[in-house]
Amino acid sequence: MAFPASTMGAMSPERPLITFDLDGVLCRPPFGINPGRGQGKRRDAPGTRNLLWLTERWRYAFRGPMHGAREGLAAAMERFECQVVSARSEHARALTERWLRKRFDHVPPLHLRPHWRETSAQFKVRRLQELRPLAHFEDDPHTAGWLAEILPAVFLVDWPRNRWLEGDRIHRIRTIAQALPVLEDLAGRHGR
Repeated sequence: MAFPASTMGAMSPERPLITFDLDGVLCRPPFGINPGRGQGKRRDAPGTRNLLWLTERWRYAFRGPMHGAREGLAAAMERFECQVVSARSEHARALTERWLRKRFDHVPPLHLRPHWRETSAQFKVRRLQELRPLAHFEDDPHTAGWLAEILPAVFLVDWPRNRWLEGDRIHRIRTIAQALPVLEDLAGRHGR
């Protein structure tokens, strides 16, 4: 599927911004199983430097895209400015850009976590407060619940381990394309 040429380049003021997590939203997780339950996590927990942080550059290199992600992102890019906000390490940038180029034929603006001192959720909340998107696509329930407090909408990929989370601004989806009618409605209501 071809990506619209108009999406290459700087963000256009007439196109509402939406953001996407990478792993579990655009990229399949290891063994196709979403690892996080997100229950009992503290927002003020310190980040930790562990084996996962150190091996992150290579963990996702050979994973395929999520079902419908390529087509869904292409369709979203026809109407919205799309950016990726991932808690992957900044050290994984080159591999992540190669993966996006290979799997999606396009590298959207990419925001990666600069260091391990912030947790994944802390980084995403901080960065999305700066970007102020209309909506964000997420797979982690802890992060999604927190983001739903500050964003008009969060689209939560429907994984068995996150089904406990519900909320007014949380929209459960199986594919990105399922979110498009809700996004259009949100854009109209928010004058974007």
